[in-house]
Amino acid sequence: MNLQNAAVNRNTYLGIFFIALSTLMYEILLTRIFSVTMGYHFAFMAVSLAMFGMTVGAIIVYVMPGKFPQERINAVLSKNAFYFSLSTIMSFLFHLFVPFVHGMSIAGIGVTVFTYAEISVPFIFSGICISLILTRFPASVNKLYAADLIGASLGCILVVITLNVSGGPTGVFITALFSAVAAWILLPKPESSKSFRTIVIVYTVAISLFSVFHTVLVQEHNPWLRLYWIRGEWADKPLYEKWNSFSRVSIDGDSTKYETPFGWGLSNKYDRSRKIRQLMLNIDAHSTTVLSHFSGDTSELFHLKYDVSNMAQYLRRNGDVLIIGSGAGRDVLSSLAFGQKSVLGIEINKDMIKAINGDFGGFTGHLDKYPNVEFVGDEARSYIQRMDAGRKFDIIQVSVIDNWSAAASGAFVLTENALYTVETWKLLLSRLKPDGILTVTRFFRAKPIEHYRLMNITADALRESGITDLRRHIVLVKCEQEERRQDRSGTGTLLISRSPFTQQELHTIDSLNSTFEFESILSPTSAADSVFVKLTSDDKTRSELNRNFPVDISSPTDDKPFFFHYMNFSDLPDLQFWKEWDMGFNAKAIFILLTLAGTMAVLSLLCIVIPLKITSRKVNLKGTMPLFIFFFAIGLGFMLIEISQIQRLNIFLGHPTYSLAAALFTMLLSSGIGSYFSGASNIKSSKPVARFIALLIILVLFGTVTPYIIIAFREYSTAIRIVVSVLTLFPIGLLLGMAFPIGMKLASEKSEGITPWLWGINGVMSVLATVISIIIAMNYGISASYWTGAVCYLAAFAAFVKLVKASRT
Repeated sequence: MNLQNAAVNRNTYLGIFFIALSTLMYEILLTRIFSVTMGYHFAFMAVSLAMFGMTVGAIIVYVMPGKFPQERINAVLSKNAFYFSLSTIMSFLFHLFVPFVHGMSIAGIGVTVFTYAEISVPFIFSGICISLILTRFPASVNKLYAADLIGASLGCILVVITLNVSGGPTGVFITALFSAVAAWILLPKPESSKSFRTIVIVYTVAISLFSVFHTVLVQEHNPWLRLYWIRGEWADKPLYEKWNSFSRVSIDGDSTKYETPFGWGLSNKYDRSRKIRQLMLNIDAHSTTVLSHFSGDTSELFHLKYDVSNMAQYLRRNGDVLIIGSGAGRDVLSSLAFGQKSVLGIEINKDMIKAINGDFGGFTGHLDKYPNVEFVGDEARSYIQRMDAGRKFDIIQVSVIDNWSAAASGAFVLTENALYTVETWKLLLSRLKPDGILTVTRFFRAKPIEHYRLMNITADALRESGITDLRRHIVLVKCEQEERRQDRSGTGTLLISRSPFTQQELHTIDSLNSTFEFESILSPTSAADSVFVKLTSDDKTRSELNRNFPVDISSPTDDKPFFFHYMNFSDLPDLQFWKEWDMGFNAKAIFILLTLAGTMAVLSLLCIVIPLKITSRKVNLKGTMPLFIFFFAIGLGFMLIEISQIQRLNIFLGHPTYSLAAALFTMLLSSGIGSYFSGASNIKSSKPVARFIALLIILVLFGTVTPYIIIAFREYSTAIRIVVSVLTLFPIGLLLGMAFPIGMKLASEKSEGITPWLWGINGVMSVLATVISIIIAMNYGISASYWTGAVCYLAAFAAFVKLVKASRT
């Protein structure tokens, strides 16, 4: 069939706009929902699911073109948009009521693959719609692709609003509403089936009413739909639940019940019969903290003086305290218990601040109303960089920001963390008074790899701050609770002082250790572990240790901020090794990552080879290899660049919402604009080649200059940093957006029958890129992931030049 003159009307543009909007919204919603129901290390799988499902949809269009007749194209599009909407709700409800249980076994892999397949179904229908629209109207592909990308970019913004207002489960129905609207818009009005039209209208109205009604219930903290299974276990209805764009906050417990105080570092000397009232606050069902009852009488807080995380409070009295990750207010209460002069609590999750001081303010004592207490809802590093440089602190406290259950599950291995990097610790040290103390508490394992890494970060930060006699500035104390002695794990508090610890301070620490049965691991005068001695020695000794150490304990940096990743991929088969080094959490994350990578690689290969075998007898494939390389390269390259920039901006902007909006929104919007204008010139003219050359130049400049831009603007306000991010990313997106429609026009001129297959190849590579980008960043850094993407575009350019030359002959 000749598609070159196929007509496009306004409804087609609106249809692809709403389908793309709904697709991206659901994709992002799944990352949030998966973080709770499955774990952080599965969250990125949502992107792969979306890409894979859409790729399958494109392959279906390619293999079975007769099922999608051009003369009935609008009716076909409308039905598939409706199926997209309906299957979104059905597959989500299935995931909601069926527990996800995984593990490093055949059964675990089977459950993962089944979940992968079940959740990908809606994206198959989305892929069918978008593939049909982009391949059946080649003359307008640039404008259609622009509508696709602009719709997706708007979805980035709407999903943030939806999560904050309506929550995760309701957000799925709102997402389905947009694809239902697309089905109604695409209905061919005169000749469409009356019964189908009625079904679409009734269905759309029903979803609209339910979304509004359930949003009201969510605001009242009494939703009908909630997450019933969390990490394979039944979850009772919480007292409080609030979703936002990067977390789900829930509060559980009995506010009238007296319990043993919660505390990872509570001394064995504490009388467990002295109980308090408390509630548990969970973030995504992984990170746990406690809301302690407080009536204003600090004698209620006696238990906090038995906690190893508060060692610095004994050394710096009546001081100014900065708490990073104030959470539910436990560390704020500690500072009040020790009579500190002022307390500044920085918490990235504003909903946590609102919960403890608003809905549960009567229980927690309305800490925000104390004149010497200030809460700030912001990312700590970002806020501190903008803070008045003259404001210094006696204590900067970082206490178990990520808890044991999250670390043990491997939840954070695949997640970048801007807090535990050399650059952040240098910043924190610079905000201490001359004798100020940075205190960091984390879990101390039998093989204390986390504290080895913390010590490396400390050594690098101190040396780069001009301090060379490291041992005089460092103390490490361990609390091993009775109930955790069997596995020899505990909680370790690292004290880092700007000035050397005095003899009086060391005597105080020794006295506290004796009183509370804490263990001194490292001090200026003693050491219980030779590894810590070497890590605080000269650079040569430390470098040799790091180089020969069985696991990676080197300091994370902004370019490689994976604090929880210690294990080499090559060590995964060595079960004895990762058991010996307590690497189960890390091995689990790598196993899942590689399982998904292998699964996607096999499925992706099948998506390329099987359609090729089926249609090779019908379509002339001679001379199409450059087209294959072109779409292969831009699919892989675009996602590598996009994901690396989201990771990079997560550090620069200091907030996942801002990085999502700035990186994803800007790149999709600018790519859409670039796509729109890509059709202004003749494919066979010199302009497309010139634009491709401009893209390669911009990619090189961006990769070279961006680190300096980040350094230059990192202390400016959030608004300015967002503007800088947008202005930096926009030219790249503008030129990246031109590549796909130009390639599609070349393909349609050469052999229009293979365009759905090429679109599918582009999707296949995007699927693989979501995993490849993480593997590259974890092993070689975010910059390496970006440059790999840039090399992909160089390969695409070479294929493009060959295609242009062939078209002119």
